[in-house]
Amino acid sequence: MKLLWTGSDVLFATKFLKHSKKSKWIYMAGMHVFARLADLFVQEHYIVSEHLRPELAPLKLKKKITVLIDPPKYTEKFKKKPHEGFNVLYYRAIGSNQRFKDWVYGYDIYMSLKELMPELNYIETTGMQDMTKIYPIVDFYVRPNRHDGAPRMIMECETNDIPYYWSKENPDLNQIYDTLQKAQAKIR
Repeated sequence: MKLLWTGSDVLFATKFLKHSKKSKWIYMAGMHVFARLADLFVQEHYIVSEHLRPELAPLKLKKKITVLIDPPKYTEKFKKKPHEGFNVLYYRAIGSNQRFKDWVYGYDIYMSLKELMPELNYIETTGMQDMTKIYPIVDFYVRPNRHDGAPRMIMECETNDIPYYWSKENPDLNQIYDTLQKAQAKIR
């Protein structure tokens, strides 16, 4: 058996233990116990990005930790389609504890970007849409994460020469704005 750690798992298990309310502290203490017990039974641990390895250190795992990046779903390059305006793509993770997911995926930063640059067209995806219809009209991808591994959508954007802003932590609205401005200038 193998255990896969993603960014939010590590965040819950190691980051918030010292900075949370009592109920969250109990949850995270449970995560610590789970991780230590799981370590007794798994063959190895998988992480989605190398930067998560030192973040798992507080758990004192004994088994090997290997970086595993899921291959992108879309590996082909799509032909660009003509469209009006400048289209910005944003991925919004949907699931339990939506407030936490929105914080991790920088939804507040995304909403601030929409206020700052209302003239742009915004496409929001949950990953359930047919991206073969979306990637051909995307001009820029924004991923203002506060904690992230190696997102497949970044690799898919690279395959399709779609410029992007990706933050593994501490997203910066000014930096997003500057990166977007440069991407727009290249298209004009």
